Amino acid sequence: IDAQNFNDSGGKAIGVHFYDDSLDNWLSLIDAFSRYTFSLAKSQAHAYVFCDVDNFLRLRIYMSEAGWKCFRTPLVWVNPSALRAPWPTQGPQRKYQLILYAMKGDKPIFHLKGDVLEYRSDENLGHPAQKPVGLYADLLNRSARPGDTVLDPFCGSGTIFPAAHSLKIKATGVEMDSVAYGISVERLGMLK
Repeated sequence: IDAQNFNDSGGKAIGVHFYDDSLDNWLSLIDAFSRYTFSLAKSQAHAYVFCDVDNFLRLRIYMSEAGWKCFRTPLVWVNPSALRAPWPTQGPQRKYQLILYAMKGDKPIFHLKGDVLEYRSDENLGHPAQKPVGLYADLLNRSARPGDTVLDPFCGSGTIFPAAHSLKIKATGVEMDSVAYGISVERLGMLK
């Protein structure tokens, strides 16, 4: 969505997005992401992938072509405290994000829950796309048990680490931006 060209986080994050969020870059990235995550995932796995509404159907096609079985409709994260305003002087504020849910094999879920998840933002640690720990814990709780392993290949501020830690799940995060990586390392240091 070209998020690198605007800052609509209400001043709660430092600067703009740290990465090239152009459509061309996203298409290249999501093509590789879909294929590699399918090949890396265990034979029975779930994937939860955040995506803007404009590209949800494209994401579902890429993931399906890579071998993932994708749920037809998105999960919707409603964030009552969201400040996102793509048109700050004309409105409205955007209070939701979409999540693609996909499966490899026929892995069952552990908890059947709804497709609308309401979680307020956590205190922002300096990342413009930071997600709440409670949201990640909810998704993990649906698909993983203590001792399982999860990969977050775009871990940003490291939300995956406290969420996985709270459920005794092993987490691996990958992040290309040094500032976001630093936030993740600080978060890891706070886990007990």
